[in-house]
Amino acid sequence: MHPYPCQRMLGFRMCGIRLVMGLAGLLSLQGRFNDWEIILLEQLLQKIQVFRVQREEEDRVIWTASKDGVFSVRSLYSMLEPGGLPLFPSERIWRARVPPKVAFFAWEASWGKVLTQEQLQRRGFSLANRCFLCLSEEETVDHLLLHCIKTRVLWNLLFSLFGISWTLSCSVKSTLLGWTGGFVGKRRKKAWQMAPLCIFWTVWKERNRLAFGDEDLSLQRLKYSFVCNLWYWVRGSLAESHSSIVSL
Repeated sequence: MHPYPCQRMLGFRMCGIRLVMGLAGLLSLQGRFNDWEIILLEQLLQKIQVFRVQREEEDRVIWTASKDGVFSVRSLYSMLEPGGLPLFPSERIWRARVPPKVAFFAWEASWGKVLTQEQLQRRGFSLANRCFLCLSEEETVDHLLLHCIKTRVLWNLLFSLFGISWTLSCSVKSTLLGWTGGFVGKRRKKAWQMAPLCIFWTVWKERNRLAFGDEDLSLQRLKYSFVCNLWYWVRGSLAESHSSIVSL
């Protein structure tokens, strides 16, 4: 082995530099090297050689996942998506013409971070876990917003308004990922895009009313709140006026 590895490394003065080399930890380039260390350093230098230092430009951070070098959430998601398949329904949430607080709630629900009884238990709270709507099943995000028998009343109402049959997925995220609306027609597409987020928000508001107020569940009020919210949001996003959601 060469007695002075720094000379062998193409004249680079590597003394004092510390590198992270996998499980080997931090290696100091001072002193003698093992054969495997020299091989790793040669590989490192080969990679460095292809880059040229632009002395006339100041150093700056570049996000390599985007063409312009600027970080964006979209580019981060694209890095996390193997084979180009979406892992998160960002477009279903942020492109729907709903109030920002509703979109943020849907975002939290997709990550499973809504403060249901299950989430509170995970955070160390000692309490009984029971859905405030059906009073029979444990309250998880997916149960509350999708599979609760009381929530299903709203989903069935939605599907009847659009005249379709639909099978909900097991989770909020997968439901939104599969929420395509090309078959409902261009005029009703906006309402279809808003509908799941509207159900999530309506159910969550009713759940909090039951949890923190001295009231009983009213399915009539639940359905009325959903239809009014959806109609109000749809009407606000359309240039022309309609008398009802069905007339879209």
